[in-house]
Amino acid sequence: MNATFTAISGLGSKEPACFLVEAAGVRLLLDLGYGPQPGSRPDVSAIGRVDALLLSHSHADHAGSLELLPQVGNPPVYATEIVSRNLPAGLRTATLPLQGTAEVCGIRVTTGRNGHAPGGVWLHLGVGGALLYTGDYATESALYAYDPPPAADTVVLDASYGVYDVPLADCAAAFAPIFDSHAALLPVPPTGRGPEIALHLVRNGRAVPSIDSAMRTSLEALATHAASSVRSGVAEELAAIARQAPAVAEPAGVMLAASADGARGEAARLVCAWEARSTPAIVFSGYVPPGTPAERLTRSGRASYRRWNVHPGLSENARLVRDTQARTVLPAFGERRHLDAWRTAFAPARVVLEGTVRL
Repeated sequence: MNATFTAISGLGSKEPACFLVEAAGVRLLLDLGYGPQPGSRPDVSAIGRVDALLLSHSHADHAGSLELLPQVGNPPVYATEIVSRNLPAGLRTATLPLQGTAEVCGIRVTTGRNGHAPGGVWLHLGVGGALLYTGDYATESALYAYDPPPAADTVVLDASYGVYDVPLADCAAAFAPIFDSHAALLPVPPTGRGPEIALHLVRNGRAVPSIDSAMRTSLEALATHAASSVRSGVAEELAAIARQAPAVAEPAGVMLAASADGARGEAARLVCAWEARSTPAIVFSGYVPPGTPAERLTRSGRASYRRWNVHPGLSENARLVRDTQARTVLPAFGERRHLDAWRTAFAPARVVLEGTVRL
């Protein structure tokens, strides 16, 4: 089946995810995100009607602009059952399997767990020589399960980290001084690295962290209705953490609270309360958007930054390209300045960062 792939947003820089696939008269959007830059949305004004929107996962930069759906004809939204639970009311929804195959508007769509988020999947479309869209993915997580995808001629992969290539084990080891400190606040995404850091602490014999309500809700979900997204045996550990973790009160021990950039939620309140104090330590561990408390505090020196991997490093992406036997690679969500390094790492596949690709 001949097809084309067009990046509406998400190639060449850190932009919200939004991609258009056209095949045999069918038009599918893959993700419709917001951010991570404040105020950043895809421009869908010239797309026209689409037949369906497929969501890889529920994080805002992939599913945060659903209010734009009327501009593309209010198509049905396909997502896993776990993701659909958190979608706004009133949408027309259809279910994608967490692991399996579905038919969307006559196109065969195979899915597998992406190792990144509850209910998150990669999407493998039976168009052209097959198209793999990973969305965000990770293979290293001790918490989230990852299913290797099948071969595909064209792979749109998660290049959020550019050419960065430090293993998660080394990142976690670098957090030891922070975990050893008297008190440390870690603003985290509750459906991302937050539960993974909590699991790491307990598995390594450290005290159960203090958590906010968003973290507790996420841990409880991962232990129950979202347990199919986590690795074998992990759900029981998460349930115990959710039961035992105290609420965040005075600065003490490791404290995990949302949001990841400190702009919203309990993390915002705690940052405001503690910013003028010398303690606790405040440590950001993910993307730092401009204009956020994360940027302000790290620039001033009040907070520090240490990455905790939730996206693939360069060697993971190179392995994915080899394993899928990709001929064409589109590195999504990464900076254009890494193009030469990507070409070297992914050779002999060609690397494309602009325009429409014929599949």
